[in-house]
Amino acid sequence: MMRETKSAPRLHRSIWYMGAKSRLIPGFLERVLADELPPGGTFVDLMSGSGVVSAWCAGMYRVISNDVQSYSAVIARSLIGHSPSTRDDFLSALDPEADLSRVYEENYARLAEYYGAALEEEAGFLDVYERGRADEAWAAGYREYLHASAALYPGVAGASIAEPFRSARPLLSDRGSAAGNPACLATTYYSNVYFGLHQALQLDSLRAAIDAVDERDPWRELKQTHYLSALLHAASVSTSGTSHFAQPRHLAKDSELQAMAKRRLTDIRESLLEYSAAISQTVRETVFTEGNQVFNSDYRELLDEDGVFQLPEGPGLVYLDPPYTADNYSRFYHVLEVLTRYDYPELKRGRSGEILRGRYPVLAHRFRSDFCSPAKVEGEFRMVLRAVAASGAKLVISYSSPTGLLLKEFVRQDSSEPLERLRRLCGEFFEGVEILKRPTMHSGQGDSNIAIDELLVVCRRPHSRSRAS
Repeated sequence: MMRETKSAPRLHRSIWYMGAKSRLIPGFLERVLADELPPGGTFVDLMSGSGVVSAWCAGMYRVISNDVQSYSAVIARSLIGHSPSTRDDFLSALDPEADLSRVYEENYARLAEYYGAALEEEAGFLDVYERGRADEAWAAGYREYLHASAALYPGVAGASIAEPFRSARPLLSDRGSAAGNPACLATTYYSNVYFGLHQALQLDSLRAAIDAVDERDPWRELKQTHYLSALLHAASVSTSGTSHFAQPRHLAKDSELQAMAKRRLTDIRESLLEYSAAISQTVRETVFTEGNQVFNSDYRELLDEDGVFQLPEGPGLVYLDPPYTADNYSRFYHVLEVLTRYDYPELKRGRSGEILRGRYPVLAHRFRSDFCSPAKVEGEFRMVLRAVAASGAKLVISYSSPTGLLLKEFVRQDSSEPLERLRRLCGEFFEGVEILKRPTMHSGQGDSNIAIDELLVVCRRPHSRSRAS
């Protein structure tokens, strides 16, 4: 059998994700990595996010990928968690219709018993929109329909559930003793909030089917990871919000209702099949190095008591892509995390006991990064710099200027040259520090496009004292 040769990797189609590095890789990050890490070396993606960098690097390096968010780890495993010797056999075994259809249909039918009238009414509104007849009367009726479902989350004391949703009351009343009930997390938490009702039933039913992949199937674990990754991709691009889950759309403007209806025409099941095929294509075209691994942890859990990375392979290069701003990613992608964990978390409430519009889990269930804390961000950078230097690896940091929180803190502390201060910080641990820039446009939360520089901070030759400490 002919041995596959390494070739230029393809860019995977990622989830909708703030800061996804699809635009940063071609001609910029790829050039830095080619200069700093030889083919077959060990690349550590410390905060993998959308997984696009891990997936791209898997075509050239042994990749160790990590992220504290469970959905990120699932996506990374689906893209890089393959052995060269078994990859093709696994891909041949994938059959989403055969693997998922029976349980999907069963769960959907059981949910539809509770939501039959509501599903029919939703279909009517979406049909009118699709035929281009969404006038003011349509908007008024659709808005009333959406408001009627607002109290569907279980446990809302005294909530009055209007028709056509009243028949779902028994399903929502007591999840603790509802082992025999159909899977209904997305339906009871997010329907008519981030997804349409039909879409939410699809999400729950597909999630149930993924959990129920035949235990006798030798590829069961890999299949579950693959299908769940495809489902997360489908959920990501189907949100009725903008491109994330920080807040659902407001319903005051008719234009917002139409934008919501357009998204709710997306068929989640068909979208899963599309992304399953896309992930399979990426995996099929990747020439893997044996030994890729994916961790799902806070990066600190990968450090020993001396603050040195403990990884299966001595890293050649560590890539750090931390949050740039005070916005925690767990707020923007909480729905993907909940769909992955599927554990019916308690949701955060306001002062009057009302469920918040964003339907966030309580803070105890959401990771908060010190890279998003003005008071702690410099300490987090120091910890990573020290740990990487002590391991003897090179470090490449992705960041933005002037919007990066650390740089803003340097300016607030009266530094007139924040990039030079960043260079000195890295220089405490590495002899060679180079800051590369690429101008780009950034659209932040509530911002129009603003001009920024995407930075790659390349740190070489760890100080000997750092390695000995």
